[in-house]
Amino acid sequence: MQLSAHAISVKGPHAPMLAPTSIAVSGHQLVLLAGDPGASHTAASLGLSGRLRVDGGGVTLDGKADMAALRRRVAVVDTPGITEPDDALPVRTVIGEELAIAGRKAGRRAVQAWLEENDASEFGEMRFEHLPVDARTRLLAELTVARPDVQVVILTLPDRLGGDPHHWYGVGRDLAARGYGVVITCSESSARLLDVPAARLGSLEPPPPVQVPPVVKPVETTETTEAVAAEEEAAEAEAAEAEAEAAEAEAPEAEVAEAGDDPSRKDMLIPPPPSPKPAAAPTEAETDTQDEPEAEPGTASADEAADEVSEEQDKKSDAGTSGAKEQA
Repeated sequence: MQLSAHAISVKGPHAPMLAPTSIAVSGHQLVLLAGDPGASHTAASLGLSGRLRVDGGGVTLDGKADMAALRRRVAVVDTPGITEPDDALPVRTVIGEELAIAGRKAGRRAVQAWLEENDASEFGEMRFEHLPVDARTRLLAELTVARPDVQVVILTLPDRLGGDPHHWYGVGRDLAARGYGVVITCSESSARLLDVPAARLGSLEPPPPVQVPPVVKPVETTETTEAVAAEEEAAEAEAAEAEAEAAEAEAPEAEVAEAGDDPSRKDMLIPPPPSPKPAAAPTEAETDTQDEPEAEPGTASADEAADEVSEEQDKKSDAGTSGAKEQA
């Protein structure tokens, strides 16, 4: 893709708005177009994008002078009096309008998602005029490239708002690194501060565009991808094993509780061990038997011994009586 403008000029009501100017830009390139502040910046932006018919010279895109293709593929950002938002509107409203122009969802959720995606949630309820200059340029540029057909982006005089030129220049370089062709119109003083070769409004001999290399994304090797996949599989296996162990530990308690509640599963309950029976109280006969000590073998009982003593005493008494009778 290449956008080329050769000696384009625009007449004004009293004086020329744009003196003959030539520039060219392609993808991954950035062009500073410097000149004194005034209507010439707006005229150049509109002429390059096919939104204003030039009075001299011509503009082509890939070698073709197609005004409709220019308007579709070349976008202007924050052009004074043309595409700059109303300062009194909330940032959220401006974003919704731009998303709708880009053919994307523009409801409240879509706007909030876009703000979060672009690290701008803090600005949602802010009036647009209070938006920081660097954030303003960045957000409007991102909204512009949300349109699917845009290939060239023109930032119109961003330094009119003040701030550090390196901020909006960084926005332009970022867009160029992503493959867009970028034109930034600015004042002569900003071009000097940036120390970048700049084309001039009213000049037919522009310097070569600034070539911006594309953003190189880290390439994952096969080994790295396999190692990451192996780590993920190991982590998933460990998590599954832990869940299985936890489920197994909880299963018996759950089954017992479920069986206790379900009458049809009473047979699944494990019966408790039988409790020991209490000992029966002994009878009186058993008590007497237990209290009397058993006689040792060969030993007479107490009653028998008493009978023997009584017999011996009777014998002695009889003997004494017979002895007394004999003496008499």
